[in-house]
Amino acid sequence: MNISNSKRYWLLFIIAATSFIFTLYNVQYTGEEAVYPLMSYEMWCHGHILTPVMYGQDYWRPPLYNLLITGLSMLIGWSHMLVAARLIAAFSSIGSALLVAWFAKRIWNDRDLFAFTALVYITLGDVLFYDGWLAYSDPLFAFFCLAAMLFGWLAVLERRVGFFALALLAVSCAFLTKALTAYVFYGVAVIVITFQTRAWRFLFSWPSLSMHFFALSIPVLWYGMAPAGGVMAHGMLNDIIGKLQGQGVLDYLNQFFSYPARTFGQLFPISGIVIYAIIRRYLPFSLPNQHVRTALWISGINYLPYWLSPQSGIRYLLPIYGIVTIALVGFIANSLKTRRLLLKWILVAIFLKYIFALWLFPAYTERFRPHLAEIAKNVLRETRGAPLYVTNVAWVGISVTADIDLAIRPHPPLVRPPSDLTNGYVLSYPGDVPKNYSVVSKYHGAWLLCCGIVCAHKAETPPRLKN
Repeated sequence: MNISNSKRYWLLFIIAATSFIFTLYNVQYTGEEAVYPLMSYEMWCHGHILTPVMYGQDYWRPPLYNLLITGLSMLIGWSHMLVAARLIAAFSSIGSALLVAWFAKRIWNDRDLFAFTALVYITLGDVLFYDGWLAYSDPLFAFFCLAAMLFGWLAVLERRVGFFALALLAVSCAFLTKALTAYVFYGVAVIVITFQTRAWRFLFSWPSLSMHFFALSIPVLWYGMAPAGGVMAHGMLNDIIGKLQGQGVLDYLNQFFSYPARTFGQLFPISGIVIYAIIRRYLPFSLPNQHVRTALWISGINYLPYWLSPQSGIRYLLPIYGIVTIALVGFIANSLKTRRLLLKWILVAIFLKYIFALWLFPAYTERFRPHLAEIAKNVLRETRGAPLYVTNVAWVGISVTADIDLAIRPHPPLVRPPSDLTNGYVLSYPGDVPKNYSVVSKYHGAWLLCCGIVCAHKAETPPRLKN
């Protein structure tokens, strides 16, 4: 495989990665981005280290992403905690690109292919435009899962126990970032490559077994050690079970037909170029080498549970994007015409990303999304320092609460109201008005309610929709 112009590929990689800078601060919270920054701030305020806290109650995710947000926010200031969370996500995506490129260089021994693979990964549609930089735990989780799969692959391929140690460290970090499914991603990769290379004796050697036993005991040790370990264990298992459940047959059918199409779109431009090249016969419809076949098996098996689960989101596929990149780059590497065509579309994607980051997404947010900071300011004006609580865990409620928590410092963050609340305000869901509560103001995605004597000065002010 001989891909020239590696310097040009690295230059384009740097330009694409630099675009993440403009998505760090120019739009407000998007979707449920506020969850991790809000929890990190609460953990810091309450002195929690091992247990994420949301609205004063234990949360069921592990804390690694929260701890990284906390450390960076303390460095750059808590007022920039959204920037901190997005920065960690963006660096995780860049790290995944470099990791998969290093792996490609190692298995194909081609320095130019190293640069090309990094460029292809960082310009995957979902990575470049959306899930690669949003303040979710998925990019960090994907980085650790990818590291676990690639080091496990090399461990079996080269019969090197040291790579198993790195793989198991990575999979443990992935678990502590988000979910138990990290072990599934890793296990599938190791079993596939072991089956193909007939390396069962190496996999079941005493050094390998002892390290795997220790790594698999990490979740048990964590659940037993963490103050809210029981909550985390039940929450993780319930989350996995919930993703598998649909409301009916139509949910499963919709997932079955729509998920592959959505996946194809998220992997554009390389997904489209590969299909086009096959149709135009730039590429033979055959797999060029064993590494491509291995990558397809690993990504395909790991894809199935998400394809068949009605509640699966596209961002859950981030851990296998790197494996898919290896398969697709290896598939097109010998076709100069296909590489040139892909490079043109990568240039288009990078150009569009800058338009998206600098103008389109901010304009869309300004025009169609609730103005979260304004809602927070209005809520604080309405409540005037009176007791304020929150029950809204939808994205608007969480985002507004995160802004309020920072605005009321050094006072403690907002928590859920006590069951016997007799006086105070509550930021609630739209339409959710418990008995003995009155509506003070209606916002897009949240209502401000009151009960007790604080309602007196609001009695003559009819509620209205704001922002």
